[in-house]
Amino acid sequence: MNSKISREIGRFSKKETSELFKKVKRISRHPAFDVSCAPATKDFGRILVVTPKRIAKAVKRNLTRRRIKAIFYEEKLYKRLLDCILFVKKDCLELSFEELKQLVIDAVHKSKKSHNSHI
Repeated sequence: MNSKISREIGRFSKKETSELFKKVKRISRHPAFDVSCAPATKDFGRILVVTPKRIAKAVKRNLTRRRIKAIFYEEKLYKRLLDCILFVKKDCLELSFEELKQLVIDAVHKSKKSHNSHI
Protein backbone atom coordinates (compact mmCIF):
# COMPACT_ATOMS: atom_id res chain seq x y z
CA MET A 1 0.00 0.00 0.00
CA ASN A 2 2.77 2.50 0.85
CA SER A 3 4.42 2.26 -2.56
CA LYS A 4 1.02 3.01 -4.12
CA ILE A 5 0.61 6.03 -1.88
CA SER A 6 4.09 7.35 -2.65
CA ARG A 7 3.34 7.19 -6.39
CA GLU A 8 -0.17 8.63 -6.14
CA ILE A 9 0.31 11.28 -3.45
CA GLY A 10 0.63 14.14 -5.94
CA ARG A 11 -1.36 12.80 -8.90
CA PHE A 12 -4.71 14.25 -9.86
CA SER A 13 -6.59 13.81 -13.11
CA LYS A 14 -7.97 16.95 -14.77
CA LYS A 15 -11.44 16.06 -13.53
CA GLU A 16 -10.18 15.47 -9.98
CA THR A 17 -8.34 18.79 -10.07
CA SER A 18 -11.46 20.65 -11.19
CA GLU A 19 -13.55 18.99 -8.48
CA LEU A 20 -10.90 19.71 -5.85
CA PHE A 21 -10.82 23.43 -6.71
CA LYS A 22 -14.62 23.54 -6.31
CA LYS A 23 -14.56 21.85 -2.87
CA VAL A 24 -11.52 23.31 -1.13
CA LYS A 25 -11.57 25.86 1.61
CA ARG A 26 -8.58 28.10 2.34
CA ILE A 27 -7.25 27.14 5.73
CA SER A 28 -3.87 28.78 6.10
CA ARG A 29 -2.09 31.85 4.75
CA HIS A 30 1.62 32.34 5.15
CA PRO A 31 4.21 34.49 3.35
CA ALA A 32 5.64 31.25 1.89
CA PHE A 33 2.41 29.56 0.78
CA ASP A 34 -1.38 29.29 1.13
CA VAL A 35 -3.07 26.00 1.95
CA SER A 36 -6.58 24.95 0.96
CA CYS A 37 -8.09 21.57 1.82
CA ALA A 38 -11.09 19.33 1.22
CA PRO A 39 -12.00 15.82 2.38
CA ALA A 40 -9.97 13.13 0.60
CA THR A 41 -11.59 11.43 -2.38
CA LYS A 42 -9.43 8.31 -1.98
CA ASP A 43 -8.56 6.25 1.06
CA PHE A 44 -5.55 8.52 1.67
CA GLY A 45 -4.90 12.25 1.42
CA ARG A 46 -3.10 13.84 -1.52
CA ILE A 47 -1.39 17.14 -2.18
CA LEU A 48 -1.44 19.35 -5.25
CA VAL A 49 1.46 21.81 -5.27
CA VAL A 50 0.90 24.90 -7.42
CA THR A 51 4.11 26.75 -8.30
CA PRO A 52 3.61 29.70 -10.66
CA LYS A 53 6.25 30.25 -13.35
CA ARG A 54 6.74 33.85 -12.30
CA ILE A 55 8.30 32.93 -8.94
CA ALA A 56 11.40 31.10 -10.20
CA LYS A 57 12.98 29.00 -12.90
CA ALA A 58 11.82 25.41 -13.40
CA VAL A 59 14.68 23.87 -11.43
CA LYS A 60 13.74 25.72 -8.21
CA ARG A 61 10.00 25.17 -8.71
CA ASN A 62 10.51 21.43 -9.25
CA LEU A 63 12.78 21.13 -6.21
CA THR A 64 10.18 22.86 -4.06
CA ARG A 65 7.41 20.56 -5.34
CA ARG A 66 9.54 17.45 -4.69
CA ARG A 67 10.38 18.63 -1.18
CA ILE A 68 6.76 19.35 -0.27
CA LYS A 69 5.56 15.99 -1.60
CA ALA A 70 8.37 14.21 0.27
CA ILE A 71 7.39 15.94 3.51
CA PHE A 72 3.74 15.05 2.96
CA TYR A 73 4.69 11.39 2.50
CA GLU A 74 7.48 11.00 5.06
CA GLU A 75 5.49 12.69 7.83
CA LYS A 76 2.45 10.54 6.92
CA LEU A 77 0.26 13.62 6.45
CA TYR A 78 -1.73 11.58 3.90
CA LYS A 79 -3.25 9.74 6.88
CA ARG A 80 -5.16 12.92 7.77
CA LEU A 81 -7.51 12.11 4.85
CA LEU A 82 -7.38 15.56 3.31
CA ASP A 83 -6.74 16.53 -0.28
CA CYS A 84 -4.71 19.73 -0.06
CA ILE A 85 -3.71 22.42 -2.51
CA LEU A 86 -0.56 24.28 -1.58
CA PHE A 87 -0.05 27.55 -3.49
CA VAL A 88 3.68 28.31 -3.36
CA LYS A 89 4.85 31.92 -3.08
CA LYS A 90 8.31 33.35 -3.75
CA ASP A 91 9.26 33.37 -0.03
CA CYS A 92 8.93 29.57 0.03
CA LEU A 93 11.96 29.20 -2.23
CA GLU A 94 14.21 30.78 0.40
CA LEU A 95 13.28 28.36 3.20
CA SER A 96 15.57 25.59 4.36
CA PHE A 97 14.20 22.06 4.16
CA GLU A 98 13.65 21.97 7.93
CA GLU A 99 11.80 25.30 7.94
CA LEU A 100 9.64 24.16 5.04
CA LYS A 101 8.97 20.84 6.77
CA GLN A 102 7.76 22.51 9.96
CA LEU A 103 5.54 24.97 8.08
CA VAL A 104 3.91 22.24 5.97
CA ILE A 105 3.30 20.04 9.03
CA ASP A 106 1.78 22.95 10.97
CA ALA A 107 -0.43 23.98 8.04
CA VAL A 108 -1.81 20.46 7.51
CA HIS A 109 -2.44 19.98 11.24
CA LYS A 110 -4.24 23.33 11.31
CA SER A 111 -6.16 22.29 8.20
CA LYS A 112 -7.47 19.13 9.84
CA LYS A 113 -8.55 20.98 12.98
CA SER A 114 -10.20 23.78 11.03
CA HIS A 115 -11.86 21.40 8.60
CA ASN A 116 -13.31 19.27 11.40
CA SER A 117 -14.79 22.32 13.12
CA HIS A 118 -16.69 23.26 9.92
CA ILE A 119 -18.21 19.83 9.29
